[in-house]
Amino acid sequence: MGISFLTSKSKSIVLSPRFWIIVVLFAVITISHYHELLENLPVIGQISTTVFFGLGQHTEDWLIYILIIAYSAWVFGVKFGGAVPLASSLAMLPYPIFISPSLRDVLWGSLTAIFVVVLLVTCIVASRRIRKERDGLQVAMTNLRLSEKNYRDLFQNASDAIWIHDLNGNITAANRASTKLTGYTADELLGKDVTEFLSEDAYSLATMVKRKLLKGEPVDDRYEQRIFRRDGTEGIVELTTRLITQNGQPVAFHNIARDVTQERKMRDSMRFYLQEVLVAQEEERKRIARDLHDDAGQSLLLLTHRLDAIASDPRNKLPKPVQEKLTQLHSLAVETLSGLRRYAQELRPPILDDLGLVAALEWMADNLITEKGIDVDVQPDVQGRDLPREAQLALFRIAQEALANIRRHAEASKVVIRLESGAGRIRMIITDNGKGFEVPVQISDFSNTGKLGLIGMQERAHLLRGTLSIQSELGKGTAVIVEIPLEE
Repeated sequence: MGISFLTSKSKSIVLSPRFWIIVVLFAVITISHYHELLENLPVIGQISTTVFFGLGQHTEDWLIYILIIAYSAWVFGVKFGGAVPLASSLAMLPYPIFISPSLRDVLWGSLTAIFVVVLLVTCIVASRRIRKERDGLQVAMTNLRLSEKNYRDLFQNASDAIWIHDLNGNITAANRASTKLTGYTADELLGKDVTEFLSEDAYSLATMVKRKLLKGEPVDDRYEQRIFRRDGTEGIVELTTRLITQNGQPVAFHNIARDVTQERKMRDSMRFYLQEVLVAQEEERKRIARDLHDDAGQSLLLLTHRLDAIASDPRNKLPKPVQEKLTQLHSLAVETLSGLRRYAQELRPPILDDLGLVAALEWMADNLITEKGIDVDVQPDVQGRDLPREAQLALFRIAQEALANIRRHAEASKVVIRLESGAGRIRMIITDNGKGFEVPVQISDFSNTGKLGLIGMQERAHLLRGTLSIQSELGKGTAVIVEIPLEE
């Protein structure tokens, strides 16, 4: 309780046995310094370092004071060590003023002692700083070695292939996954030119990436690259390449590659299977549309003609109620025939095969205008018949689904269908001024809400290695944007 007012650091000093050793030594040397005045006192008067060590008058007092100061500064720091010289000066100050017969000698000795103390404390401070810096450097070196070990373990045990090659393409480091990817051992990879793994197209891509990195231009985080393995088989990797610099100068390239060969094969197989399914689906649509038109349609047409003939022939002399029933049946047959023809056209409109995409889009626009009174504007800058058949069919089906969604949900009064071409690609943009909706991060998330038609639109675009995006906000309408490459 008596030292509760002290700080935690002060408490630790006061409770230290070394503190009390310093206090006892300080008291003893102070009593010795005033030996002449205290020599008549019992016990205390016998304390004299001059008599004990046989040195000159008060010389040993200064020496012991200096040793106490040095010990205090070394053990408890410069602040505490600085307090001891102050206390020593206050303890020794009365002697030269009131007791010493030679004031000049005592003052000179005091100044000399103070100079020695300052020099000694300075040396201690420098020594402590050097020791602290040395300890810090040792800790830093230990951490650096540990960090280097961790990095090397991470480098070697990473599941992705990692290698470093210099500006000339020579591999300078490679991990275990690189050996699995290429089929070469780590020693065989060192010094090998990376161009040995690349085809002509892959080399062109690598050269472009290298040129961009050296110019400081942005490069996609991951890009796809094809490599040749030791056994001659081809592998597909997703590659990340970064430039390594030293003192602001490029020195090497750091590469991280993930083997996606099996995933790409599975994706291509799935794409081929889905494409075959869609082809079969389109053929089935065409067959059903033809059957509806040729069989059911012709039968309904014949039925309407016969009903009309029966109802209009005066020789039948049918009662008026019967004539009215026949007229109703004739109207119902005509309406059914009209719906049947519409369904057949939606399944596979002949206009798409005969006149091309633009004419088919204009046909769908006319239907939407007729049914819903929505203003639809088709703005083509391409000739639909010049497009590949697969591209025409995919864009038509995507537009068909988009317009169906507008008809059912958008509450729009204006729709624009725009076709653009250029740079080996064709783009179709369908915009409306409807109520809009919240778009998820990925189109595949629409499956959670049951909007499978939108996912089907994306799959049709992906089958032709294209992209589809949807932009929409509540109250601000919707835009469906699809791009398809036209190269073979």
